Amino acid sequence: MSRKFTQEFKVQAVEKALSEDRNVSLKGIADNLGVGYSTLQRWIAQAKKHELELTNGDHSMTTEKRPQDWNLEDRLNAIIECAGLDGTDLNRYCRLKGLYPHHIQQWKQDFAKGASVKPVPSESKRQIQS
Repeated sequence: MSRKFTQEFKVQAVEKALSEDRNVSLKGIADNLGVGYSTLQRWIAQAKKHELELTNGDHSMTTEKRPQDWNLEDRLNAIIECAGLDGTDLNRYCRLKGLYPHHIQQWKQDFAKGASVKPVPSESKRQIQS
């Protein structure tokens, strides 16, 4: 007997697979989610062809950038925008942006520690003024 997964679960699984650190294998993500490796691969292929989306129109796979591709300014703006959001609204915001709440939390911690990220190529020529 095969398991039935909701469209929402499929979309979230694909988003997780596409947003994970490259050190985590797709097989590891599939195992963590409790789905077959080939199933997750099929869902990713469907998402890339825009065949995998929620039927209520609330959310569909987008070409949002990956969390690790966000520059410092965008990360700070996301932190500010999420500051007053409760759990439900924070989750909705993150879904729309292709993020997870743990990304926002990590970015807050990084800013508090004064950590920086490797700049994306378009920023590498930009001078940061103190």
